[in-house]
Amino acid sequence: MSDDAPTSFHSYMRLLRTFAAAGALAFTGLFAAPAEAHGRLGAAEGRCRLYIGPDVMNFTGYLPEASKNEFCEDIPATGPIIMVLDAEQQELRDMKIEIRIVKDVGGPEKENENLEAATVAYRPPKLYPTGTVNFEHTFKEGGYFVGIVTVTGDHGEQWVSRFPFSVDRTFMRDLPIYLTLGLGVVAAFLIYLVHRGRNPPPQIATAAAAFKTPPLPPMDGPDPDADPSRETVEEEAAETDGEKAEERDETDRYSTAAE
Repeated sequence: MSDDAPTSFHSYMRLLRTFAAAGALAFTGLFAAPAEAHGRLGAAEGRCRLYIGPDVMNFTGYLPEASKNEFCEDIPATGPIIMVLDAEQQELRDMKIEIRIVKDVGGPEKENENLEAATVAYRPPKLYPTGTVNFEHTFKEGGYFVGIVTVTGDHGEQWVSRFPFSVDRTFMRDLPIYLTLGLGVVAAFLIYLVHRGRNPPPQIATAAAAFKTPPLPPMDGPDPDADPSRETVEEEAAETDGEKAEERDETDRYSTAAE
């Protein structure tokens, strides 16, 4: 392994932790508190509640024409809806309640620039001695909206609760969260593959070390590395030595005969 392997490994681990943290935050966003996810409307203590000032109103939404006819936050389909608000505290029953639904145009400042144009449905301030408010409306098309509940008392006190919601856009609202989770999973898998390639399991490493390339078969014919000129010189030297030996033998025979 190269010298920079530890540094690369730690870099991958830091990247993995970053993606894991982003995925955890996105996952947490799916279950965010009511005040964070949908303004001051959300599920709490097993019920759907709207927090307004120091008080609480129980919220129930109905879709008369849908198979799943009850909702808490986002409305899953277009068509007629019924919103029912029940005040838990007595003081809310002594205050006027106003309900307005506007298109989500980017915040209260833009809404107030042309409130009438942004308004989709409106119920003027009214006392509800029983504490129950029934609000009906028909959404002909989907989109993003904001519900505004304003409570006004006889002594000038006023509380406002805003809750954004969508109609027929439930999947699109959560799509960024799903994409973040998906990217985090893909990144973690890629980092795992890179780390696995740099540090293979012991079984694979042992098998790779045990495997040896078989030797090449011997080649027929003369050795290509042999020097032919050297062989010729050696042959000529051998022939010269032989001739000299024969001459010595012949001289010895003549010498013996003369004696």
